[in-house]
Amino acid sequence: MVAPWPNARIRRKSGFRSADAPDVNPPDHHEHWLVHRTDTGEQRHRLAAPGTVRIGRSVGSDVLLAHPAVSREHAVLEWTADSRAGGAWRITDRGSASGTRVNGVAMQAHRSLVLEPGDRVSIGPLEFDYLRRVTADAPTVIARIDAPQRERIEPVQPAALEAAHLDAVVAAGVAIHAAQDERAVADAAVDAIARASGFADVAFVGPHLTSDGQFHVVSGRGSATAAPRLSRSVLARARLGAVIVSDAGGVADSHRTLADLRVSRVVCVPVELGTRFHGLIYLADGGAFRTPLEPVAALVRSVAAVAALAIANIERLRTTARLEAEHRAMFDGTMQALIATIDAKDPYTRGHSARVAEFAHLLAVNAGLTAADAERARLCGLVHDIGKIGVSEEVLRKPGKLTDEEFLQIAAHPVIGHDILRGIPQMADVLPGVLCHHEKWAGGGYPHRIAGEEIPLLGRIIAIADAIDAMTTSRTYRGARPMTDAVAEITRCAGTHFDPRLAAVAASIDRRALQGIVGLHVFGPTPAASPAAAQMTCGAPAPCTDTAGTTDTKFLLDARQDDRTRRTA
Repeated sequence: MVAPWPNARIRRKSGFRSADAPDVNPPDHHEHWLVHRTDTGEQRHRLAAPGTVRIGRSVGSDVLLAHPAVSREHAVLEWTADSRAGGAWRITDRGSASGTRVNGVAMQAHRSLVLEPGDRVSIGPLEFDYLRRVTADAPTVIARIDAPQRERIEPVQPAALEAAHLDAVVAAGVAIHAAQDERAVADAAVDAIARASGFADVAFVGPHLTSDGQFHVVSGRGSATAAPRLSRSVLARARLGAVIVSDAGGVADSHRTLADLRVSRVVCVPVELGTRFHGLIYLADGGAFRTPLEPVAALVRSVAAVAALAIANIERLRTTARLEAEHRAMFDGTMQALIATIDAKDPYTRGHSARVAEFAHLLAVNAGLTAADAERARLCGLVHDIGKIGVSEEVLRKPGKLTDEEFLQIAAHPVIGHDILRGIPQMADVLPGVLCHHEKWAGGGYPHRIAGEEIPLLGRIIAIADAIDAMTTSRTYRGARPMTDAVAEITRCAGTHFDPRLAAVAASIDRRALQGIVGLHVFGPTPAASPAAAQMTCGAPAPCTDTAGTTDTKFLLDARQDDRTRRTA
């Protein structure tokens, strides 16, 4: 439980209301709550959507936490609309000194995360549960609970664990730590306890009530085919500590007596780790088999401890994955914005990066690269021309021949792109491809004029992908060529421009798969070919023209640039 702090006053202001305050907001599809539990009970705060809730020690905070470890402006909750799910609360740490954690995972300053029901939010040392209820008018069932008269299970010595129970704990530990989610943890715990204890009813009860105020049985075994016989009063009491009932005679149940349930003995233990409450393990039977309760209680406590640790680990892993997904989405959005900026500079190459990415991924897969390497090829294709952001629009859109100075501007884009991306850790693996996608297999490319295996694999892959897209899409100075002609050109220039093995792989790919990529953002109408385009070379002794002597196409920069390369060589 959260240790009480005498000055940790929590005031309710505009962004939320207390459970006993009138609802001044229109009803929503869900109710959203922050619940702060202490040894003396709990405080509930309803979050009113849409809105913003500021949390901190400042007097202007919506949630005012008068605790010295809480920063003045610690965190903020913001409601974000979602057309599919309706909306969600997103929490952002505002650079606090003691930090904000979700399910034990520390958040980076000024980074946000969408909360999910059941998340534990730590504002410095103070902890809150985020709950969401389906119905807006459902009563608040979990309220302040005063400790009743009960018999508590005290810690027992390890010797109290009988040999069979010790084996059960070990087996449960193995099964629980192999579980991938909370349901699997609950199943493993219930199975181990039921087999070792001999109790007729065993259940793992979740930490939160259902929308209609019922306890949620995550996993359970009842006598015969019946559901576990649950005592609501015992479950409510056990939230404050483990409970054992050795004789139901005289023990009153607020809903039904234990006698009505035909239950004479009950053991109920909270599943918790530190202050984090994960549920309850509940055992009941009619007392036909007088199994000693002390070793059974010790067994349940041991399994509960293992289960709590496993669930906490699952929550941390899940929260870490959510944070990584948020960061990845932010990164992807930034990359798409940069790519869109390049597309805006030259409308005739719009969609070029997306198509090169798909061609590169397809080529990498067919070349036998791993899934991870194929994804790197896709990413490299997306950003390979990012350096063109440093090239003037007049040069990019110029329909005629380039001057020496203009060609040098174009030829600088791989180095510019490398410099732009090298400060981004996620880009480290694709930098060689960005820098070297205009190098030639036989040498003479740029920026470093390296050849053969010296050219990084990603650079060789992007060179072919870039060429295929350039040849099969329309530009201001020439029309698109058929995919068959483009692949034939790649094959003919193998060993001069392109890695011959990768060129052979490209030639082996189903043309329908290649053609399916061409449809992404292809612009028309088809313009007439420019004289410069007819003068293209592969850098080989003979010009790279087709057998009919018709116009070849650009596949490194564009027809104007290759023409400039030929004239200045």
